[in-house]
Amino acid sequence: MKILIKIIFLLLFSKSVFAYCDFEIVKMESGVKSLAAKTNFIQDVDNLPELPFTFPIPVEEICKDSKFIMFPVNFTYINKKLYQIFIEDMLSDINHLENLKYYYGNPTEEYEDSGSSGMNFYHWDFSNKHIFLVIKYTPNEVIQNIEIVSSKYSKMMEEHNEAIEE
Repeated sequence: MKILIKIIFLLLFSKSVFAYCDFEIVKMESGVKSLAAKTNFIQDVDNLPELPFTFPIPVEEICKDSKFIMFPVNFTYINKKLYQIFIEDMLSDINHLENLKYYYGNPTEEYEDSGSSGMNFYHWDFSNKHIFLVIKYTPNEVIQNIEIVSSKYSKMMEEHNEAIEE
């Protein structure tokens, strides 16, 4: 019984918050209408440009878990297709590594600093996309960046930039 009480106590007062959210509410390279159907923040889909553009959607609109608050989830489209999801979380105590492991399994590669300041890097390598988690930390602050990006993102951006130069 004492062990059970200790486990409950540790769970209640641990620093990291275990919360789960699938940021990829629409799949890579899906059309912008897919995102519009899942949120209330996108209007007039038919008049959007072919240029790269980003929709910052409040995380509260994306995630059902109430622990996810106070940061935008940025969906970047090129030719009206999703190629990147980017998040910068500077305020929450959410354990984004555990969240990403829950949805994508263990990272393909990782690097973790051991000091009181530094950076941890995690990468998941899939055939059609890459997922990156970069955690920069000091004793006073933690910044967690998450990027879910199509394998075709770089190529699409290059083609767009070349078209601008012509």
